[in-house]
Parts: sequence; structure tokens; C-alpha cells
Amino acid sequence: VYNADNYLSAALDSVLAQTLVEFEIICIDDGSTDRSLDIMKEYQKKDARVRIVTENNAGPSTARNKGIVRARGEYMIFLDADDFYEPELLMKLYNYASGEKLDIAFAKFDIYNNKTEKYTPCQDEPHGDIFVGGAIVSKNEHPNYILECTSGYVWNKMFSAEFIKSKELMFAPEIYVFEDVHFICTALSLAERVGRIEDVLIHHRVYSDQSRAKMFRKYYNQVPTVYIKIKEFLMHHGMFIPLMKSYLNLSANRCYKIYNLLWSDAKVDFWNLLHSGGGDSMNWYRHGPADFDNHDVCDFVVNVGLYTHEQYLKRIAQGREIEVDEMSREDVQKKIETNRKSARFKAWFSKLFGKKEKAKESENDA
Repeated sequence: VYNADNYLSAALDSVLAQTLVEFEIICIDDGSTDRSLDIMKEYQKKDARVRIVTENNAGPSTARNKGIVRARGEYMIFLDADDFYEPELLMKLYNYASGEKLDIAFAKFDIYNNKTEKYTPCQDEPHGDIFVGGAIVSKNEHPNYILECTSGYVWNKMFSAEFIKSKELMFAPEIYVFEDVHFICTALSLAERVGRIEDVLIHHRVYSDQSRAKMFRKYYNQVPTVYIKIKEFLMHHGMFIPLMKSYLNLSANRCYKIYNLLWSDAKVDFWNLLHSGGGDSMNWYRHGPADFDNHDVCDFVVNVGLYTHEQYLKRIAQGREIEVDEMSREDVQKKIETNRKSARFKAWFSKLFGKKEKAKESENDA
């Protein structure tokens, strides 16, 4: 909970109205400066299931980690202080997860517009169809799709506490955006049984002054770091090679979407961040067009690898776009490597030339 006094009561009411009654609510106050803590204390007086933990403002990752280590239940689920549940959410997810012995169970959600008070359905993720027919899945059956089978949101998922704690899964406190994406991907890479309920049971509230949106505007350049950390986790657990295609499409698709959402100056920064090493660190350039699920994303990756943002815009203006479909994996890799060698030579030549000019100026001064 962080400065959510306008919405906190609705969130807590939706939990206390659940048809399942055997649960605890752990409220982590992340240094709120509004009435949030007072509201939590009011609810604690009315219901003994409410527990409160206070901390200095440290971000959602640290707050959720404090909830994980204090959780005493058989399953755990995370709720943002401005979202709210349908009354049967806990009962349905718990019965499903416990009955099927799932590591992760999740429900569908919709978007609640705080201004219009209207609900908008959410589309499935690119590979959400692996759950059709009530299938229980894991990375074993779907290594190429598991990381894109569900959203990166943490608040529509119920986790086995034994699974979370035995795998030592935690949120990365150094990440301020997409920290839930990191957590979900690491969990999916290790889970043996994952299932989905088709009912819409969670409502995600959106509004103009949302703190998460402000955090994104401030820390959007952390996005590549999130996916690099996911890669490092997968490598550490021996899952990077088996899940390589899933990871490629997840990281490239999300970076492509983020790039298109950014404002003009941020677009330049984000592109050049990927061009100057981010894409390399995510292993984007070891794949050919056939490895990508989306043609536009493949084009994006290749152009990011080849050009700075300024160079890319000039080529667009000149009608000299790369025809990726006509290039093999080897063609792509060779072109990117050749382009980089040329860039390194230019940088070396510029540096050497600059040193000679500086020495010449010193001689003249003498």
C-alpha cells in the first residue's frame, strides 16, 4: 500500500467479502503519507484477519517480499491497493489450486476505468491458448511458449506457498518497473503445474495519477535490465537453453511494445540503450527470422542491432528499410557483426585521430 487512501477501502472490502473465509490479509504500508495507514488500522480493529506491517518507502518489490516471509497460509496471492476482487475469487482459485495440486493458478481479469466506471475485457496473451480445455501446463510441454502464456501481472495469480518458499522466489528490490514480470517469469520457469480459470475475477483499476504510471515514466530505461535479469536467472537454473525461444519472443515483444508507447525523446534513449548492448545482453542477435513469432518484432530487433535511432530514421526517410524476410539467420548475424566492426573501427580511428590532433596542438603551443 502506497498513498492509496482513495481506493484502499474498496480493495479491503472486496477481500473481506470473499466467500472463502479462512485467510489472512497482510497489509504492507510502504511509507504512505496520506490516510492509508489510518484506514488499515480501522480495518484491523474490525477484523482480526488483518495484519499491518509498516516500512519506509522502498518500492513494491521490498513490500511484497515482506509479505512473502510473513505469510502463514497454504497459498498466497498479491493484491495492489487500488484493485478489487469478485467475491468468489479466493474460493475458486483455492479449490482449483488445491484440487489440482498446482504451483500457480490464475484467473482472468478486466480493466476498470476509474473515470468512466466502465469495465474493458482483456485479451489473452500471445500463447494463452495452451490452457484451452482446462489444460494443466508447464515449461516441459510448452518450452517455446511458457513465458508468454499469461500476463506479467502478479495480482491475478495464486501461488503455492510451499512452491514459492522451496524455490526461494522473491521480488528483485533493485527493480522499480516490471518487477512483477521478473517474478512471474522466474516462477513459470520452475513451476511443474500451472492452470487457469476462465472466469473474470479481478478488476484492475486505471486512473490518471496512478503511481505505477509515474514510476514507468521515470524508470522506463530499466526495462531491458528486467529481461537481462530474467535471462541470468534462467541460466543459473539451467533453463535458458530449453526456454530460449520463449525468452527471445517475450523480451523482444515487450521491448517493441514499450518502444512504441514511449514519447519521442524517450524513444531515442530506449532504442540506443538496446543498440549499444541491451539487445546483445538478451541474446537477440543469435536468432534468425524463423525464430520470431511476429514479423514486425523481428524487423525491430534487426534494425536495433544494425543502427542507432538517428541512422534508422534516416533510412526510413530514404526508403531503405531492411527486408528481414529475405535474410537468413547467418545473413542477419553477419550484417550486424560487420556493422559493429565498422562502428568500432570508426570509434578507434576517431580516437586515434583526436589524439594526433591534440598532440599537434600541443606542439604548436610549445
